[in-house]
Amino acid sequence: MAMKGEKIDVKDPKFWEEYSKSLQKGPVNKKCLSPETWDRVAKSYDDLDSCPDYMHQVNSVVQILKEKVLTPEATVLDVACGTGTYAIRLAPYCRKVVALDISGGMLARLRQKAEAAGIENIEIVQQDWHHFEPDERFDLVFVSMTPLARSTENLRRMLMLSRRYFGLVSWAGIRENLLLKRLFEQIMARPFKQKGMDIVLPFNYLYSLGYAPEMHFFRGCWERRRKVDEQVENMIWRLELYRELSDDEKELVRRQVASLEDRGGMVSVKTRVRTCFMLVDKEAENFSCS
Repeated sequence: MAMKGEKIDVKDPKFWEEYSKSLQKGPVNKKCLSPETWDRVAKSYDDLDSCPDYMHQVNSVVQILKEKVLTPEATVLDVACGTGTYAIRLAPYCRKVVALDISGGMLARLRQKAEAAGIENIEIVQQDWHHFEPDERFDLVFVSMTPLARSTENLRRMLMLSRRYFGLVSWAGIRENLLLKRLFEQIMARPFKQKGMDIVLPFNYLYSLGYAPEMHFFRGCWERRRKVDEQVENMIWRLELYRELSDDEKELVRRQVASLEDRGGMVSVKTRVRTCFMLVDKEAENFSCS
C-alpha cells in the first residue's frame, strides 16, 4: 500500500497488487487454502442446492455462460471447483470441463454426482492450483467463491490460461450470518468482521489492466437446514478458521445451535448475501472506429 504522503493511483495495477498482499495474511487465508479444511465439510457442502435464492444465482450464471460463451467445442477450466456445482451444469454445453480442486473430499462428491448424472466429459484433477501446469489453454476459465481470488497473481494466471473468457463469482459487500456473528463475539471476545474474498479487488484489478468486466449482481437469503449435529459441526468449522476451540467453547456452540431446533429436529441457519458474477471477454476491446 502507499506510504503516508505518497500519491495513490487506483488505476495502476501495482496499487491492487500491493493491496492483495494484505488480504493474504493471517491464519484464515492459510486454512482456506488447505485441503483438510474443505475435506471436513465436503459431505454437507451441497446443502445449499435446496435454497431457492442460491440456485437462482447458480442457474443465472450458467444461463449467461450458455448464451455468451459456451459452444459444443468449448473447453472450460473450473478452478477450485469444489463438489462441481458449476462443472456439472456447464459440462452438457461444452466439449470438456477440467475440474480442479485441492480437496479429495470435494472431488469425491463431484465424481458421485457426475456418475449419477451420466456425465462423462468432466476431467477431474486433484492438485494445488499453485502447482497446476496444464498443457493447454481454455476458452473459459471459471472460478467461484474461492480465496484464490484474493491474489492478483492468481487472477493474472487465470487470464493467461484463458483463450478468451474469464468468469468469477464472488461476494459483493453483504454477507451477514447473525448466529455466526453472535457465537464469534461470545467466544473470541471481539467484534466479528467477515473477512474473505470480495468483488472489489478482482474488478478493480482487471479494470486497471484495461478490461471492462460485465457485472451481474444477486441478492437474497441463503438458508441451510440441517440436523442439529450437522449444524453444530459446521458452526465449529467456521469458527475454527480463526483458531481451535476448546471443549467448553464447542459445548457453548452446541447449546446455542440446539436451542434453535424445530419440531422436525432440524436447525435452519440463514445468511443475508449479495454476490456478483463478473465476466471478462479479452477480445471486447478489440474494436475500431474506422
